[in-house]
Amino acid sequence: MFKLPVDIKGHLQRGGTLLVPTSYRLRAVQLAHAAAEIAAARTVWASVDVLTPSGWARRECERLAEAAPDEWPRLLSATEEWLLWREAAWQAAQGHPLLDSRPLAESLQRASELAAAYHIPLRPADGDTEAALLYEAQRGVEARCRSLNATTLRDLLPRLEQRARAAPLLLRGFDSIPPWLGRVGGDSGVRAAAASPGEARVRAVRAEDGLAQLEAIARWCRERLSAQADARLLVMLPGPPGPRERLARLIEDGLDPRARIAPTPAARATVAIEAGDAFGSLALPSHALLTLGILAGAPVERERISAWLTAPYWSAPGAAPRAHLARLLRERGAMSLGLRELLGALQLAPRQHRMAARELDIRLRQAQRRMGEGSGSTRRWSERFEAGLAALGWPGELAAQSTGHRLRLRWRELLEQFGELAPCAGSLDRDAALELLRALALRSTGRGVDDGAPVTLSGALADPVVLYDGIWVGSLSADQLPIPATPDPFLPLRAQLTAGVPEANAGARRRQAEVLRAAWRASTRELVLSVPAQDEDRRLLPSPVFAGLTFEDDRRAGRLWLPLQLQRAARTEQICDVRGVSFNALTPLPAGTRALTLQNACAFRAYAELRLGALPPEYAEPGVPMNQRGLLLHGALQALWEEVRDSQRLAALEPGALQALIDRCVRRAAHAVQAEAATGRRRARRANDAQFDLFAVLSPALERECQRAIGLIQRLCALERTRPPFTVEATEHVAELALGGGRVRMRLDRVDRIAGGRAVLDYKSGRPGSPDWYGERPTHPQLLAYLAALGSDVLALATVNITAREVRFTGVAATNDLLPKVRATTGPSGALADWSAQQLAWRTLIERLIRAFLSGDAQIDPAPGACDHCHITDICRIGAHQTPESSVHADEADD
Repeated sequence: MFKLPVDIKGHLQRGGTLLVPTSYRLRAVQLAHAAAEIAAARTVWASVDVLTPSGWARRECERLAEAAPDEWPRLLSATEEWLLWREAAWQAAQGHPLLDSRPLAESLQRASELAAAYHIPLRPADGDTEAALLYEAQRGVEARCRSLNATTLRDLLPRLEQRARAAPLLLRGFDSIPPWLGRVGGDSGVRAAAASPGEARVRAVRAEDGLAQLEAIARWCRERLSAQADARLLVMLPGPPGPRERLARLIEDGLDPRARIAPTPAARATVAIEAGDAFGSLALPSHALLTLGILAGAPVERERISAWLTAPYWSAPGAAPRAHLARLLRERGAMSLGLRELLGALQLAPRQHRMAARELDIRLRQAQRRMGEGSGSTRRWSERFEAGLAALGWPGELAAQSTGHRLRLRWRELLEQFGELAPCAGSLDRDAALELLRALALRSTGRGVDDGAPVTLSGALADPVVLYDGIWVGSLSADQLPIPATPDPFLPLRAQLTAGVPEANAGARRRQAEVLRAAWRASTRELVLSVPAQDEDRRLLPSPVFAGLTFEDDRRAGRLWLPLQLQRAARTEQICDVRGVSFNALTPLPAGTRALTLQNACAFRAYAELRLGALPPEYAEPGVPMNQRGLLLHGALQALWEEVRDSQRLAALEPGALQALIDRCVRRAAHAVQAEAATGRRRARRANDAQFDLFAVLSPALERECQRAIGLIQRLCALERTRPPFTVEATEHVAELALGGGRVRMRLDRVDRIAGGRAVLDYKSGRPGSPDWYGERPTHPQLLAYLAALGSDVLALATVNITAREVRFTGVAATNDLLPKVRATTGPSGALADWSAQQLAWRTLIERLIRAFLSGDAQIDPAPGACDHCHITDICRIGAHQTPESSVHADEADD
């Protein structure tokens, strides 16, 4: 459990005030005191007086101002100071177009506070320097303070040093004490090794790499908490936040792997992360900010609108209707939507989703009215923002004592802080108020979310202040400890060294490392220090601070992966369920021949996509999408062959006349594609010429695609002229195949009449590859279905591959002279095979696919290359090691 050191405990019991450097150490002291009171069987106790230096200074200034109000001006709140520095930084950065004033404001404020703490005067600086920028921003803040008849905490520190204290002070957890704090509180905050002899058992660990270090820490946490359920552990891991997030996941999986798959989350978190993500980036407040932006009419990307609708922070409509509406917006909406466009899209919802769309429409309009427009103070806008969210039903039902409930309370605190800015911010319009609220949310932290967690992760190397049952300090390489010197860029380096700023002095950093080492030993009974041996391709050396320690290799294999934790040997039953619900044979197969293509590639994908609706999400892409490229070629070729009709007329056309005809057909198809792009239909019947707007302007991307299509079709016509005589019998021919107890509706791109029979052609705009016609899983089952539907007089099957690389026919035929470079069918020995017998074999194969689909076959057995572009591999969980290798490029089907 948390424990307080004897000196801190006695000081607090005597009514003294304890100062600690950060709010995280402050919360640790409060929790340790509460744990001691609970252990003593007390139900009510007095709160301890523990503060950060700025919090104590602000309280003292307010106390002195109450005693002598005429002598002390109004003290700005911390949020008001932040706003003034934000405005001053923006003004100071006007002459520097490359500076971003938002992070600059916090840096300038931190530099100003550092100068006040170490008595570094700010003077005018010559030239375009960082010191000059700080001086100008400081003057701007002071001018705004005078206009408000107020002052900042920085300006009151000199007066505070000369005043008597209301209660004795004790400083703990400081590796160095600024001069102003030393005058008011003494030098008792630096804990020396001689003053607190360490009794901890110290162990040094040398991990193989960063991941091995994380696994070793997670294993240690699991072992310590398994041995002592009420233990409190502290893990300090400097560096970027990513490894700490991963470590938290490992610890949670190791402690309670079943909680990850539980229907409801645990009431209490097992890991707390200090200085985590900004409050505005967390899920619940981020959803609130996005909602307010949508209500304000700001355009939002289609994908963000979809994520906003599917978030759990709604009371109504239900989750399933909102998911359907999100899908409709992804498929039919524009790239970005404002509120007006969103409301218009909801009006076009299909009948089955119209009720949910109407309910969402009503809620959005009510929320927009309650939020209002015009200008107002931040206090007024905080009320309007809350009213708008309430009208929309945000944030839905939240369980008591849950993380979401605590974040909801934190959101209300944020609105209160926002309202306190009214004296400084003045009157703001809606967009400015919302931008200010968003900036304040990103500045704040989601504090208090994980109080009471048994494991605390920290990214700072600091004095723990309280006593833990175990402390692990990781990543203690030579470049992490001593902490590198980082002088403030806005203050002169010589002034920082003269004033004794520890961040600017390498020697002070070395002394700080020794203080930290002693503090860690004095704060626990078990101290573990670790350093990875390697970081990617970089070898790491242990910190020189621990030169006397012997680092042991930790190469124990961990079992922290969740499936391994849940596995119970010899007690797991395996059920192989490869069949779903049978399909109604009276209904045609969905998606036509695509059902056969998917069933041939992988039965599970066919069932998931066509029976369960597991469709891939649509994403915006530059240029013309692949489906529109295919539609353009199909439409242009259909129009071309409806006029040309046969090889004789094609040969008679002059080059100029043929080019003009191709250009006209391509333009006609392009207008049809552009007009039908918003309908979501992949293939629509071509409209009459009278329906086209001859003055419609094509988009630049589609205009470029037209030029490409014209060149490709010219190359195809040149190839068609080398064929034996033929007549185009049908284009976009609609047929139906009744076979195997089912029906398949299909649309054939083109059927040619040739000598002795017919040829079936299918346009492809993807790579041709090397198709397989004779295996158990042929590459183009749709062509075999066309063959079965048309009858025995079909003598050739081929795809017409139209790509920039080449234009060619790829297929099989009864003889070698029917289509250019299309060979006759061959048997296993390579000799010519009987075409009629091969037709019968293909018909049998198509019948088998139809019967399998009708029976609900959903076996996970992908063909080679079928998983390369599949969007449901996360559902089937086949794993890369089980996926058959692809021998050819996946064909980009456009039908």
